[in-house]
Amino acid sequence: MNSNIKIFSIISTVTFALIFLCSQALAGLVIERIYAQGPKSDKKNVTKMVSYFQDNKVKTIEPNGDYTIVDLDKGTMTMVDTEKKEYYSTTLDAMLQQMQKGMDKIKAHLKGLSPEQRSMIEKMMGMSQGSGTKLSLKKVADSQKIAGYEAEHYVISQNGKKVGEYWVSKQLRNKMYKELDKDKIEKFEKAMSNISNQLNVFGKSSMTELMDMEEKLQKKGEIVKQIHYPNTVNMNMEGSFQEVVSVKEENIPPSAFTVPKDFKHKSAQQH
Repeated sequence: MNSNIKIFSIISTVTFALIFLCSQALAGLVIERIYAQGPKSDKKNVTKMVSYFQDNKVKTIEPNGDYTIVDLDKGTMTMVDTEKKEYYSTTLDAMLQQMQKGMDKIKAHLKGLSPEQRSMIEKMMGMSQGSGTKLSLKKVADSQKIAGYEAEHYVISQNGKKVGEYWVSKQLRNKMYKELDKDKIEKFEKAMSNISNQLNVFGKSSMTELMDMEEKLQKKGEIVKQIHYPNTVNMNMEGSFQEVVSVKEENIPPSAFTVPKDFKHKSAQQH
């Protein structure tokens, strides 16, 4: 083979390999959020949470180091306690069944309450069915860029008072769909919504109406910033804040989505 042709062949092979490796290096997505219970200005309340997305898997690490792994292909959720070196794994269907059993017990207990006792619990939980509980969702014409992504602004109000503000990014959600199958993530979100709906032990309420509205916003895109104002609708008297502060593309090793071999598996009865 002509030496020039051979050198060109080697350069072409190396170039292709580098292009391939670079594309692999951008295979995953890492999203960092900050959370605060109460005002964001109080830095003592601010914590960070990091989520990793790759190949239909999601790993979310909590501030204390514990983490959850969701495998959309298998339909499983694994919760890991790093301090105790234990983990619990379940399917979404099993979670829904477990929640249903718990709610059935609560409903059976509520049947034994007097109307006065039931009414008192409803008021304590912000679940009064009075005429003034209707919530409204409105889009605000002041979109922002958050962590580099365009986000539309929405406000949920009750009787003219803000309950929550949300900034929703379709752009970021579409980027996440490169790592997560759209149908599978929507199936997962629907399953989680069904689990949340098990809380409707008193029927439709302001809190469940708020959950429904937030679910609709999730369908519009990824919520990249959210403020919950102090209110009784979601039983949050301090208010809360969360915001995406960083989005990075990087290769995530498969081992990041597995539980260490020396961790002990816990059964549903032990959990």
